[in-house]
Amino acid sequence: MSSTNETLQATFTYAVRYKVEATCQTPLRTGGADGDTELVLTDSDGRPIIQGSSLAGAMRAWVQQTHGTAMAEALFGTQKRAGHLIVSEGTFDKEFVQSVRPRLKIDPKTGSAAEGQKFDLAQINAGASFHFTLTWLGQGENQAEQKALEETLSAFHNGAIRLGGQKSNGFGKVELEVKTQTYDMKQEKDRMDWLLERPHWKPLPLPSCTEQPLVTFTLTGTADSILVKSAAVEYDKENHSVTRNLREREHPLPPDSTDKKEKEDEGIPILPGSSVKGAVRAQAERIAQRTGREDLVEELFGRGSLETDNGKAGRLRFEDVKLDTAHPQRITRIHINRFTGGVIRAGTFTEEPLSSKVTLTITAPADCPKGCALLLYALRDLGLGLYNLGSGGAIGRGYLQVEELKVESRKRTATLTFPKDGGCTVSDPNELVAEWMKAWKEAAK
Repeated sequence: MSSTNETLQATFTYAVRYKVEATCQTPLRTGGADGDTELVLTDSDGRPIIQGSSLAGAMRAWVQQTHGTAMAEALFGTQKRAGHLIVSEGTFDKEFVQSVRPRLKIDPKTGSAAEGQKFDLAQINAGASFHFTLTWLGQGENQAEQKALEETLSAFHNGAIRLGGQKSNGFGKVELEVKTQTYDMKQEKDRMDWLLERPHWKPLPLPSCTEQPLVTFTLTGTADSILVKSAAVEYDKENHSVTRNLREREHPLPPDSTDKKEKEDEGIPILPGSSVKGAVRAQAERIAQRTGREDLVEELFGRGSLETDNGKAGRLRFEDVKLDTAHPQRITRIHINRFTGGVIRAGTFTEEPLSSKVTLTITAPADCPKGCALLLYALRDLGLGLYNLGSGGAIGRGYLQVEELKVESRKRTATLTFPKDGGCTVSDPNELVAEWMKAWKEAAK
């Protein structure tokens, strides 16, 4: 009778833990599987969370794009084997602030709000903090995998990776503070630190990361009268309704805040990225329809689900625009009965449009020159005053006096300027715009 000797190998002999403290630089949207837009995802204690699978999914997609499929499978595993990385849930601090943004679904044919399609979108406000941990386990140190993982954390910190939903509307940007601790299980001290969970954290300077090639469009100008309506309507003593600009706080309220109403009024008025995106998309659709390039709109802005698939994600990213409160206006108007054309009794209301400097920031993929050309045309039309942003376009609100539109891509730049007497001039020293125009014309053949 023969016998065989089997050698049992430890599951891992080396471990690296990363303790991550994240701060939201823009609002963050987390939602459950039920599709309820008025709630964010919470744990059993009612505290918002980001699922570990959501964090791992965002990280895996980045690693696969920048370091290849083999590295992504080594870190995150496959259906047949586990990966080397364990990702915890992201848990928010108690002092988080949740708010709601009003949203409208737009009828693409009419450009107006679709009937019965108003909804509210719950979000976690900018300034909220959460934490999570990453644990890497392996047979000895692996500098390649650790480097890929740390570059991925850097991509979070730099805004290249966004979290949660509504990323194309500027949500999900975070900044990180990372600490790390390594364990060599062949060393008794490290084994005891691991078993007894004795922390010896060291700050981790985040390395530079491999960035995807992007094009940044930056439009600067002034709006004389811009209005973005908030979800709530307030009433004064004379029962005149006051519709205020949408305001959001940059940082959570302190736990001991005694005057919540006063603190809420200190919020910064914003033009949501979704509002900018809707206006720019509508103009891009008009251009695409006239030129037979409707497919580019779907590629850039995405689309909803169809019977055959779950939809298509857009490739553009629109950031929120912070507005200036230095020049508020209070304008009283009257409600008109649309059937009689007369004034509705006691139907006066007051609005607060703002005069403000405006800076729009949009990023687009560099590998789609035709799409960049379409976006350039749409933003040029905004600079020429052919459409507005926000509410009240029919009475002259939201039209911009654009100063310039600057385009940057991989150290190449181009600038469109808009003189006050009208028109548009182009400076294209690196022939970036010329390259897009060539691709645009070739697509028409």
